[in-house]
Amino acid sequence: MNWFSNLHVNPVAPIYVGQLQNGVVWIRVEGKGSFQNSHGVKEFADLMINRGSKEFVIDLENCPVMDSTFMGTLVGIKKSLGPENQRNLEIINANSRNTQLLVSLGIDLLLKLDTEGNSWPEIRNKISNHIQNGQYLDIAGMSKEENIQQSLEAHQNLSNADKDNIPRFKDVIHFLEQELGQQSAS
Repeated sequence: MNWFSNLHVNPVAPIYVGQLQNGVVWIRVEGKGSFQNSHGVKEFADLMINRGSKEFVIDLENCPVMDSTFMGTLVGIKKSLGPENQRNLEIINANSRNTQLLVSLGIDLLLKLDTEGNSWPEIRNKISNHIQNGQYLDIAGMSKEENIQQSLEAHQNLSNADKDNIPRFKDVIHFLEQELGQQSAS
Protein backbone atom coordinates (compact mmCIF):
# COMPACT_ATOMS: atom_id res chain seq x y z
CA MET A 1 0.00 0.00 0.00
CA ASN A 2 1.23 3.46 -0.79
CA TRP A 3 -1.33 5.43 1.23
CA PHE A 4 -4.91 5.60 2.35
CA SER A 5 -6.85 8.68 3.19
CA ASN A 6 -10.32 9.54 4.39
CA LEU A 7 -12.21 11.99 2.23
CA HIS A 8 -13.77 13.73 5.20
CA VAL A 9 -16.96 14.53 3.31
CA ASN A 10 -19.44 13.01 5.72
CA PRO A 11 -18.36 11.86 9.17
CA VAL A 12 -21.18 9.30 9.16
CA ALA A 13 -20.12 7.77 5.83
CA PRO A 14 -16.43 8.33 5.12
CA ILE A 15 -14.80 7.36 1.87
CA TYR A 16 -11.34 5.82 2.17
CA VAL A 17 -9.05 6.08 -0.80
CA GLY A 18 -5.64 4.79 -1.70
CA GLN A 19 -3.41 3.58 -4.45
CA LEU A 20 -1.87 0.14 -4.47
CA GLN A 21 1.76 -0.29 -5.47
CA ASN A 22 0.63 -1.64 -8.85
CA GLY A 23 -1.17 1.66 -9.52
CA VAL A 24 -4.74 0.47 -8.87
CA VAL A 25 -6.82 3.13 -7.11
CA TRP A 26 -8.91 1.67 -4.28
CA ILE A 27 -12.02 3.54 -3.08
CA ARG A 28 -13.84 2.08 -0.08
CA VAL A 29 -17.25 3.34 0.99
CA GLU A 30 -17.85 3.12 4.75
CA GLY A 31 -21.57 3.75 5.07
CA LYS A 32 -24.16 5.01 2.60
CA GLY A 33 -22.92 6.09 -0.81
CA SER A 34 -24.91 9.27 -1.32
CA PHE A 35 -25.11 12.73 -2.79
CA GLN A 36 -23.29 13.90 0.34
CA ASN A 37 -20.07 12.04 -0.46
CA SER A 38 -20.30 11.57 -4.24
CA HIS A 39 -18.63 14.90 -5.02
CA GLY A 40 -15.56 13.93 -2.99
CA VAL A 41 -15.34 10.62 -4.83
CA LYS A 42 -15.65 12.39 -8.18
CA GLU A 43 -12.98 14.97 -7.32
CA PHE A 44 -10.57 12.29 -6.13
CA ALA A 45 -11.17 10.08 -9.18
CA ASP A 46 -10.68 13.05 -11.52
CA LEU A 47 -7.40 13.88 -9.77
CA MET A 48 -6.16 10.29 -10.08
CA ILE A 49 -7.24 10.00 -13.73
CA ASN A 50 -5.39 13.24 -14.48
CA ARG A 51 -2.31 11.69 -12.83
CA GLY A 52 -2.57 8.72 -15.19
CA SER A 53 -4.46 6.14 -13.13
CA LYS A 54 -6.22 3.63 -15.33
CA GLU A 55 -7.73 1.11 -12.94
CA PHE A 56 -10.16 1.68 -10.05
CA VAL A 57 -11.73 -0.63 -7.49
CA ILE A 58 -14.85 0.51 -5.66
CA ASP A 59 -15.11 -1.53 -2.45
CA LEU A 60 -18.67 -1.60 -1.07
CA GLU A 61 -18.10 -4.06 1.78
CA ASN A 62 -19.40 -1.63 4.43
CA CYS A 63 -21.84 0.23 2.19
CA PRO A 64 -25.43 -0.78 2.96
CA VAL A 65 -27.02 1.22 0.13
CA MET A 66 -26.29 3.80 -2.56
CA ASP A 67 -28.50 6.59 -3.85
CA SER A 68 -28.89 7.44 -7.52
CA THR A 69 -26.50 10.40 -7.33
CA PHE A 70 -23.72 8.16 -6.03
CA MET A 71 -24.37 5.49 -8.67
CA GLY A 72 -24.47 8.14 -11.40
CA THR A 73 -21.14 9.46 -10.12
CA LEU A 74 -19.64 5.98 -10.55
CA VAL A 75 -20.93 5.90 -14.14
CA GLY A 76 -19.34 9.33 -14.67
CA ILE A 77 -15.99 8.05 -13.40
CA LYS A 78 -16.21 5.13 -15.83
CA LYS A 79 -17.00 7.59 -18.63
CA SER A 80 -13.94 9.64 -17.67
CA LEU A 81 -11.77 6.53 -17.86
CA GLY A 82 -12.59 6.03 -21.53
CA PRO A 83 -12.96 2.81 -23.51
CA GLU A 84 -13.24 -0.36 -21.45
CA ASN A 85 -10.37 -2.15 -23.16
CA GLN A 86 -7.95 0.56 -21.99
CA ARG A 87 -9.14 1.29 -18.46
CA ASN A 88 -11.21 -0.43 -15.83
CA LEU A 89 -13.62 0.32 -13.00
CA GLU A 90 -14.58 -2.65 -10.86
CA ILE A 91 -17.07 -2.90 -8.00
CA ILE A 92 -16.41 -5.50 -5.32
CA ASN A 93 -18.07 -6.61 -2.09
CA ALA A 94 -21.51 -5.29 -3.08
CA ASN A 95 -24.30 -6.63 -0.89
CA SER A 96 -27.46 -8.02 -2.50
CA ARG A 97 -29.27 -4.66 -2.30
CA ASN A 98 -26.46 -2.75 -4.01
CA THR A 99 -26.07 -5.49 -6.62
CA GLN A 100 -29.81 -5.32 -7.33
CA LEU A 101 -29.62 -1.51 -7.68
CA LEU A 102 -26.66 -1.67 -10.07
CA VAL A 103 -28.26 -4.40 -12.19
CA SER A 104 -31.70 -2.74 -12.31
CA LEU A 105 -30.14 0.45 -13.71
CA GLY A 106 -27.96 -1.40 -16.23
CA ILE A 107 -24.77 -0.19 -14.56
CA ASP A 108 -23.47 -3.77 -14.37
CA LEU A 109 -23.17 -3.67 -18.16
CA LEU A 110 -20.79 -0.69 -17.99
CA LEU A 111 -18.68 -1.59 -14.97
CA LYS A 112 -17.09 -4.82 -13.87
CA LEU A 113 -19.25 -6.12 -11.00
CA ASP A 114 -17.63 -8.92 -8.99
CA THR A 115 -20.63 -10.86 -7.70
CA GLU A 116 -18.66 -14.05 -7.02
CA GLY A 117 -16.04 -12.53 -4.71
CA ASN A 118 -13.16 -13.71 -6.89
CA SER A 119 -11.47 -10.41 -7.69
CA TRP A 120 -8.48 -9.18 -5.74
CA PRO A 121 -8.19 -12.22 -3.43
CA GLU A 122 -4.69 -11.24 -2.32
CA ILE A 123 -5.73 -7.82 -1.02
CA ARG A 124 -9.48 -7.66 -0.41
CA ASN A 125 -9.28 -9.17 3.09
CA LYS A 126 -6.18 -7.21 4.12
CA ILE A 127 -7.42 -3.79 3.02
CA SER A 128 -9.08 -2.91 6.36
CA ASN A 129 -5.74 -2.89 8.18
CA HIS A 130 -4.32 -0.39 5.72
CA ILE A 131 -7.40 1.80 5.75
CA GLN A 132 -7.46 2.13 9.54
CA ASN A 133 -4.00 3.69 9.48
CA GLY A 134 -4.87 6.23 6.78
CA GLN A 135 -4.40 9.97 6.58
CA TYR A 136 -7.27 12.35 6.03
CA LEU A 137 -8.05 14.60 3.09
CA ASP A 138 -10.42 17.44 3.83
CA ILE A 139 -12.87 18.20 1.07
CA ALA A 140 -14.51 21.61 1.18
CA GLY A 141 -18.29 21.77 1.31
CA MET A 142 -20.16 22.60 -1.84
CA SER A 143 -22.54 25.43 -2.54
CA LYS A 144 -26.18 24.65 -3.27
CA GLU A 145 -25.52 25.30 -6.97
CA GLU A 146 -22.55 22.89 -6.98
CA ASN A 147 -24.68 20.23 -5.25
CA ILE A 148 -27.42 20.63 -7.84
CA GLN A 149 -24.89 20.48 -10.71
CA GLN A 150 -23.28 17.31 -9.30
CA SER A 151 -26.66 15.63 -8.87
CA LEU A 152 -27.79 16.69 -12.36
CA GLU A 153 -24.64 15.28 -13.99
CA ALA A 154 -25.00 12.02 -12.05
CA HIS A 155 -28.62 11.54 -13.14
CA GLN A 156 -27.78 12.41 -16.74
CA ASN A 157 -25.03 9.75 -16.57
CA LEU A 158 -27.59 7.19 -15.41
CA SER A 159 -30.00 8.15 -18.20
CA ASN A 160 -27.22 7.87 -20.78
CA ALA A 161 -26.07 4.52 -19.36
CA ASP A 162 -29.27 2.69 -20.27
CA LYS A 163 -32.26 3.91 -22.32
CA ASP A 164 -34.59 2.26 -19.78
CA ASN A 165 -33.35 4.79 -17.21
CA ILE A 166 -34.61 7.80 -19.19
CA PRO A 167 -38.21 7.61 -17.90
CA ARG A 168 -36.96 6.79 -14.39
CA PHE A 169 -34.93 9.97 -14.10
CA LYS A 170 -36.50 12.45 -16.55
CA ASP A 171 -38.52 14.20 -13.82
CA VAL A 172 -35.52 14.40 -11.50
CA ILE A 173 -33.38 15.82 -14.32
CA HIS A 174 -36.08 18.33 -15.24
CA PHE A 175 -36.41 19.44 -11.61
CA LEU A 176 -32.64 19.78 -11.17
CA GLU A 177 -32.34 21.77 -14.42
CA GLN A 178 -35.03 24.15 -13.15
CA GLU A 179 -33.30 24.45 -9.77
CA LEU A 180 -29.96 25.11 -11.46
CA GLY A 181 -31.57 27.81 -13.62
CA GLN A 182 -33.03 29.47 -10.54
CA GLN A 183 -29.68 29.31 -8.73
CA SER A 184 -27.86 30.81 -11.71
CA ALA A 185 -30.42 33.61 -12.04
CA SER A 186 -30.08 34.67 -8.41
